[in-house]
Amino acid sequence: MDNTTSRRSFFGKAAVAGSAAIAATPEAQAQSVEKRPTTELLSVGVIALGDNSHMNYSIWAPTINPTEPDVWPVGRTTGMKITHCWDIDPEKREAFAKKYECTAVRNYYDMVGKVDGMIFAGFNEVKWWPKLAKPYLEAGIPCFLNRPFAYSMKDAHEIVNTAKAHNTPILCTDEREYIQQAIVARAKVKEWLSEGRVVVGANGDNSAGNEYPQHGVHGLYFMLAILGLDVELASLQADGWWREKTPTAKIPQTWAQITLKYNGISITDAGTQTKPFIASQLQSGASGDASIRLYYGGKGRGCWDIAHPWTFGERMDRLYYLFFPTILAIQRMIRTREMQWSYDYILQKTRIFLTAFKSHLEHDGALIKVADLPDNWEAPCPYPDAIDESIFK
Repeated sequence: MDNTTSRRSFFGKAAVAGSAAIAATPEAQAQSVEKRPTTELLSVGVIALGDNSHMNYSIWAPTINPTEPDVWPVGRTTGMKITHCWDIDPEKREAFAKKYECTAVRNYYDMVGKVDGMIFAGFNEVKWWPKLAKPYLEAGIPCFLNRPFAYSMKDAHEIVNTAKAHNTPILCTDEREYIQQAIVARAKVKEWLSEGRVVVGANGDNSAGNEYPQHGVHGLYFMLAILGLDVELASLQADGWWREKTPTAKIPQTWAQITLKYNGISITDAGTQTKPFIASQLQSGASGDASIRLYYGGKGRGCWDIAHPWTFGERMDRLYYLFFPTILAIQRMIRTREMQWSYDYILQKTRIFLTAFKSHLEHDGALIKVADLPDNWEAPCPYPDAIDESIFK
């Protein structure tokens, strides 16, 4: 069975096979049908391949194009195939194309009409997602845009408005929204609401790598996936926001805590909680990738814990148990064109992320209102020269 056939080449090959079968004996016809490919691979393009990209460091790429048996020893496990790639650095895109057996394109827009979906995999390039993604959003090609989606609500709305105008599905997520622990914890909250209990507080920790926008946001997404988006106030208390000195980050981060003040919780088929509470998260990674302790009141009092531990052993274990659910979420969005997280959900979690950023930069970590964040307020990018803007002229 040819499991590396792309969807775009599948139909041509199937037609040839069908013509041959018509001229053959009944026995030969049956045999040829049995040998036809049964997997139609989605053709995927990727953008941003260098530093701080999930397409680097053998994270997402070998699970989609299994060319590294030491990293992903089980062969093809998705219905996608990376067929095209682009990076601002020609050497990086050529090296990636050679390693993962795909085609490097010269311009960021050259994959339009050649792919079924796009993965914008970087972090350094987030500042330029509105421009880099625009040709694909306008073409109706499903797009995954890596976290934190945007550095201003103005940019976030630009992406979403373009997607809406062309009926283009988008996804912005990370592994901590999909890990089993987030799903189980959300179910626990739903159970409590159904029983007449209320959440009276939450705390936990997140493995953040001593910075907020790249990995601290993972923990934020984890909390939001469990507790929802009804956040009135947000803050980031920290001594810095990036792990090293850069032109926009003068003081490296060594400690940080995210705090959210919730108005309540509403879950379909479970009920609504109107009692406010505080949820906080230490950016340390002491308990593994992410953890949370939920406290309840109402009918009785108590708490409940869950954590996603670090995965040790062969490299594939961590890729499978932490990263692989996101790959499947991307595939589902491309194949079905259905969005798991709505446009409004993506906008609101971006607003909460930015509000906490503003709290740290301008309010000494005090809790500030999410609803009051100006759309034109822009958070800093740690590498403001990552993209040469002349490519957009």
